[in-house]
Amino acid sequence: MGIAQFLKRFSGRHEEESLIWRVDPVEGLDFIFTERGLADPEGYSLENPIFGMKYTYLKSLHEQGLACRNANGFTLASSTVCDLDDDFSTLFRLPKKFNGAFKCAIPESSAKSSFRVTTTLLMPGGEELTYFKLHGPFLFLGETEQYRLTPAQWSALEALEKHDKLSPSERNEYENNWLIFKLQTAKKAGVDLDLAHFNQIDLVNPESVGVGVEELDSGDLVLTPTFGPGIDLEQIKRRLGQLKPSEESGILRVNNRFVLLDSERLEAVEEILTNRVIPKSQVKSFFESPTAYLNAAMIDLDTGFSLRVLGAERFEHKYFGDVEKSGTNWFDAESKLIEPTGNLAAIAKSRELLDEILQRVTDAKKHSAGVVEIDGRKFDIADEEAVKQVLERSVQALSATEDFLDNETSLSPGLQRATSDQVVIAIGSNDEEEDFCKETELSNFDTERQNYDKSNLKRTAYSHQDEGIRWLLAHMESALSSSKDSGALLADDMGLGKTYMTLVATSEFLRRIQQAGKQSKPVLIVAPLSLLENWQSEVFETFHRSPFEDIVTLQTGADLKKFRVAGAGRETSQEFEGAERIEDLGSIRYSLKVGKLYGTDRLDLPGRLVLTTYQTLRDYQFSLSRVDWSVVAFDEAQNIKNPNALATRAAKALKSDFKLLASGTPVENSLKDFWCLMDTAVPGLLGAWQSFREAYISPILDASDEDKRDVKIRVGKQLRDKVGAYMLRRTKEERLEGLPQKLIFTGNQTAVKSHYLPVLAGVMKGSQLAAYEDVLFTVKNSSEQDRRGVVLPSLLKLKVSSIHHGLLAQEAIPSDLKGLLDFARSSVKIESMLAVLDEIRKDKEKVIIFATTKSIQRFVSVLVSSLYKIKVDIINGETKAVSNRQSDQTRKSIIDAFQTGPGFGVIIMSPVAAGVGLTVTGANNVIHLERHWNPAKEAQATDRVYRIGQKKDVKVYLPMALHPEIKSFDLQLDGLLGNKIDLSDAVVANEAVEASDLTSVF
Repeated sequence: MGIAQFLKRFSGRHEEESLIWRVDPVEGLDFIFTERGLADPEGYSLENPIFGMKYTYLKSLHEQGLACRNANGFTLASSTVCDLDDDFSTLFRLPKKFNGAFKCAIPESSAKSSFRVTTTLLMPGGEELTYFKLHGPFLFLGETEQYRLTPAQWSALEALEKHDKLSPSERNEYENNWLIFKLQTAKKAGVDLDLAHFNQIDLVNPESVGVGVEELDSGDLVLTPTFGPGIDLEQIKRRLGQLKPSEESGILRVNNRFVLLDSERLEAVEEILTNRVIPKSQVKSFFESPTAYLNAAMIDLDTGFSLRVLGAERFEHKYFGDVEKSGTNWFDAESKLIEPTGNLAAIAKSRELLDEILQRVTDAKKHSAGVVEIDGRKFDIADEEAVKQVLERSVQALSATEDFLDNETSLSPGLQRATSDQVVIAIGSNDEEEDFCKETELSNFDTERQNYDKSNLKRTAYSHQDEGIRWLLAHMESALSSSKDSGALLADDMGLGKTYMTLVATSEFLRRIQQAGKQSKPVLIVAPLSLLENWQSEVFETFHRSPFEDIVTLQTGADLKKFRVAGAGRETSQEFEGAERIEDLGSIRYSLKVGKLYGTDRLDLPGRLVLTTYQTLRDYQFSLSRVDWSVVAFDEAQNIKNPNALATRAAKALKSDFKLLASGTPVENSLKDFWCLMDTAVPGLLGAWQSFREAYISPILDASDEDKRDVKIRVGKQLRDKVGAYMLRRTKEERLEGLPQKLIFTGNQTAVKSHYLPVLAGVMKGSQLAAYEDVLFTVKNSSEQDRRGVVLPSLLKLKVSSIHHGLLAQEAIPSDLKGLLDFARSSVKIESMLAVLDEIRKDKEKVIIFATTKSIQRFVSVLVSSLYKIKVDIINGETKAVSNRQSDQTRKSIIDAFQTGPGFGVIIMSPVAAGVGLTVTGANNVIHLERHWNPAKEAQATDRVYRIGQKKDVKVYLPMALHPEIKSFDLQLDGLLGNKIDLSDAVVANEAVEASDLTSVF
């Protein structure tokens, strides 16, 4: 029931004068109880519903700190009354809103003591009134005519009234312009207000004073006060003579902008000017501890870029030079398994993914590449018009979804969101030479003496986790004691608990900062979208009491809108004219609420944990790089392995005391990945890219085939020695005590590292064999000229037909159970899968079935759910990672339901979607129905179940479709995956299978 209906229902039966209001011109509104209501408000509320409603409303405001008690009831300040909603006004029968306008007569000059603003009310009917006054929260026109004001209207009238009461001697230039500033603020908030010529003058009241730093040719530093975005540093330097620090207030005129400085801000300016020149000999000391030179209580030192940031620039592709021949830069058509252009639409399922595709496509086109790799898959992009059409359809499909709220992506004309046209943060790139380096000698690094508070932990760390926490704390202690930011790479194998170790070490680091009496700072976690929920839940599963003040998820559909400046778009889409680089940092547009200017609404509140994605980091890189973070942790840090990616640029630009990169696979494709990660954590440790390439990659490229393995092992050992204590890597088999066995069963009788299981070896026959041989026939009978274009799609057809030939032919799947089962059993590989599922069901265990192709995922889901009468969910790229609607299923909610369900259960996953961070220890069986080309990706998928928390032996099944006469596709792929080598003694660097590796299948 609405308030108006409520009043109408009870007004005839109850006296409303039981609670009245009265204007107090000084305090606001007094709400006065009658004698009965004052004596027993709770009891009287039961008798008089109208009084009860009013009393409950006022009591709620009192509990929120918006009302105070008086002798006869409650008092609300005028500003609070104006800010309350229409329900409040209806309930207490307050005056109606004022819908008129204000016209101000303002003298030309605000420098004179005679300055006075005359205001006229313009009534809705056109009448102009010069007599009115502010009466508490109301506009008073006479004894019987008064109006309720909006907060902005009230603020404007209050400022006019206060200024009018000033004596001529008090009406100095600052006070006069302060009035105009208050009126301009009200106008921006929606007040219909004509300010005459002051409409064209921008008055600024900086929340705080910052400091700009400029290096002279001599090596000395010059400090200049700054007053927020958009006020040019050079303009400030030229006009500092306008300020007279001895006065109580001042105004700095910069073109048509007036910067208003009260006594507190003027004192901050004087503090900077007094210490304006920092001699070259003291520069290092200044950057290590600026508070030794400047009073942090006066000056905002917590927002500003790191030393690595040079400004903003248009994107330019860098880091040229070959990497390993099996690496994944840009690929020619003969070296990889390439999918048709239309398949791009299947992965463009969110704005973030679409932007990533656009970036990759544009980069590839810039360098005349006809193929691009995205998320381990290769796509044909030779036909630019076809690419444009596919992506335009993706834009249209996404524009109607809640994940595409800002709808900023557009491809017309052509691929307009070209990465080369985007504005990105400019950094010392360390490409051809070392532009930016850190101190790379660890001093006083001792893991043994690192103790940490365990009283707040819900669970005890495993021995390897305790070792990892101490290693992290040794790095953090180094950063804390030397005031130097530092970083490291936690390259532990998947499933060892990198999230847990990071949280425990960060909690202890924050405790030590507080104990040392240093300023608390926020913490940033950057992770794939699918893991944001995991991080949030991990905090509550790790600690009895959260060590963070609060947790913010900076993501569309979560908290991003709350911290985004109204009307501001992604920062990479801003444009600028003139030079290729903006070095005046005040000219950059910042889209997030960062810094003291936003008070308690700022994103970067001390002690806060901010969770965000690599895409959000990329889109808001300028704002996030201005924050002074205590710890920045990158989960699944291989997401920033490409030095040309915008997210990587942003990661390197972030400012923090300690920067942690966590990845179980820091080398997915080439050693360029490893160099890029270390250049983010400890820039300079591995030198510039070109010198690194010459020292570590060229020897591998130049080695003969027979020597290549030995060369890789030697290079790997050199790298481990070079990075030393800056990287920690352990494997589950080596370090995790009590981990159950992992048993791999295969249909390949010649496999060495797995157990042959006859039920997994099915010899194709009938329609499946015929379909398989049709593909072989097409390739064998193609001309030499056509063969190049036929082989690659034929390999994909062989893979699908080995699973089920009917899916390749897009046959209709029977709807009745008998027909469905007959259809399924016509494939030997599906028959093997069902035989394994029968055994798993007998044991009342759970299983994950991995498949990449969506048609296979859907078919298996229908088959298994129909046959076993259970719910079978699919997790792939279309499954939401986070949701803003309660009805939506997320990856985490699906997995939680799967794991907690009783007995036998089946879930289907894409190995790519499952490849980052998901934990599914409720299952202990894995069936790789459709293999991934990269053994590292396949291992990641398997390790969703083989990790901490797994109590049962893990069984991995590899069913094979065999040919009666020749070596089948499945057998060849299995052999190739098993033979791919690692960069021994360094990091896992499994190579993906090449198309040329498989051509013998024909």
